[in-house]
Order: sequence, then structure tokens, then C-alpha cells
Amino acid sequence: MTIASITMVGHFPDGVDLHVRNLKWFLGDTDYQIYIISSPERLKQINIRDEKVTLIGRPTPQDDFIESPHNPGFINFWKWFPAIIKHYHIDPEWFLFMEQDLWFFERFDGFPDLNTVKAFFSETGPYHNVMLNDQVLQPHLWEGTHLVNAGIVKRAIDFKIDFGYRAKSLLDRNRNHYERLFGGELSISMWSGPETLTDFALYCALEERVGWTEVEKAVHLQGPELLHRKYPQIYDCHDEELLERARRELPYIDIYTAIAVYYIAGSWKPPMPVDWSNAGNKLRRNLAKIAVTAGEWMTHEQQDRLAAVLDHLGL
Repeated sequence: MTIASITMVGHFPDGVDLHVRNLKWFLGDTDYQIYIISSPERLKQINIRDEKVTLIGRPTPQDDFIESPHNPGFINFWKWFPAIIKHYHIDPEWFLFMEQDLWFFERFDGFPDLNTVKAFFSETGPYHNVMLNDQVLQPHLWEGTHLVNAGIVKRAIDFKIDFGYRAKSLLDRNRNHYERLFGGELSISMWSGPETLTDFALYCALEERVGWTEVEKAVHLQGPELLHRKYPQIYDCHDEELLERARRELPYIDIYTAIAVYYIAGSWKPPMPVDWSNAGNKLRRNLAKIAVTAGEWMTHEQQDRLAAVLDHLGL
């Protein structure tokens, strides 16, 4: 196996079919396997039978995925990543780290050098870049279409890196050591606290000193999983009062993006009693990119629902 694509799915099970279709189209003729990792409850809602897709509902035979007591609905799936690849004998040449809200609009175009991380989605801001003084040492590394050589991943596991959420980062735990090593002040831009893969990203920057390359082949339709976790009632049907509350309480996502994806995936059924006038231009640009090649991987029903959303958005 050349590529193992890894996606942890906490919510929005209806989106997995779209995600898998899109990944299979993107990866094309490469030697790959897609791993969808979720709770047993969610896996019961995912109806996929495909030899290129492996569904995983337990990290090991002795363990279960447990929700965080401090963050209802959140499961720290990536904490179990080393145990999962060991138990399920996942041994590729490359890992593709994914979230299901990243959608490809162009196909895979090749591998980077062994010590180089390749991203197929380019973030426009400085969020969680690793900084040396006032220069970017390494851009943000997350489950954002990042292709990483398996040798780097294995060495990180040997280094005892935690791939999940950890309250105190690798840098904070070893700041004096790394700042002496690099000869300057190290920081993470826009830092408010760790997230998934923070320690792995820091390991890549501080221990491996990886190279970096980006090609723009994906868009980020952010929000469907988070909105489902925070407001499960919205997942089933339109509720204008709840939508307004979500807009206030989740200002960092475009609520209309999540709604559009729910409709395309079939979670929401027509008609769509939504005022789309407040939808952001970014959603329009992203869906227009997806529409160009959607006919190559979406079902006819998914294409029709995408066309309906584009029509509502005036495209």
C-alpha cells in the first residue's frame, strides 16, 4: 500500500459517502486504502461497502473510544492513532491526514521528497504556523490534506508524540532546549491552546525539520461536523431560531456552508426554507470549484442537489 488516507469522523455520518467518493476520485490509480475511524454508533449510520475502504470502530480489541468529559460530543480519536495503525497493521509508504470537510476539485499529482510534507489545501492566514522569531519555520500542519511520509510518522511514534489533543504542547514542555537549538524565539502564531496534531506538527518542525510544498487542489467546506455536534437538532431539519443562535455562538464558521453540505449529502430534504443572502462569497467560490469536476465522482442525486444549492446562491 502506497497511501493510507486517515479520516476521523465524530459527526455528520451522511457526509462520509461524499468524502469517500471524492477521495477515490482524487487518488485515482494510486495504490491506496481509505480508513474511516469513528464510534460504533456512527459507523451504524455509514452504509459503505467497498474494498478500498476500511471502517474502524474500536482502537484496539480491549479499548473503546470515549467522549471527553469536559467537551460533550468530542472524542479524542487521534490520541489512539499509534495504537490503531499497530493493531490494524496499517503500514503504507505515505499517510494522507484528512478531515471530511476538505473536498478535492483536482486529482492527485505526485509525491514530494521523503522529508517534505505536501499539502493540497493552502491556508491563507497565519493560524498555528510555527514561528522562529518573526519568520515562518513551518506552516500549519493538521488533518488538512497533508501527505506525510510514513518514516516521519513512525519516528514520531518512537519519540512518544501524542497525535491527539494535549493540554501542554511539546514546545511548552521543552522550550529552553529548542530555543537553544534554533538560536531564537519559537512560537505558534495565533496561539490560544493546542489542537489535534499540534505535537506532531511541532515534532515535524523541531525534530525532523521537514520541507514543505503546497498545491491548491482542495477547498475547505468547514462546519458540518461542528454544527452537528453543537446543534444536533439542526442536522435533521431547518430551525431558524437555532440557526441564528449558531451564527452568534460559532462566528468562526459560515453556517451556510454547513447547511449547503447537509443538503448536498441528503441530510436535508427539499425545500430549503433558508435565506441565502447572508451566505459568504467564499462558499460561492468553493462550490463553483467543486462543480467543475463533481460529475466525475458524485452520484446523479448529489449532483442535482449541488446544482440546487448553486441556484439558490445565484450561480
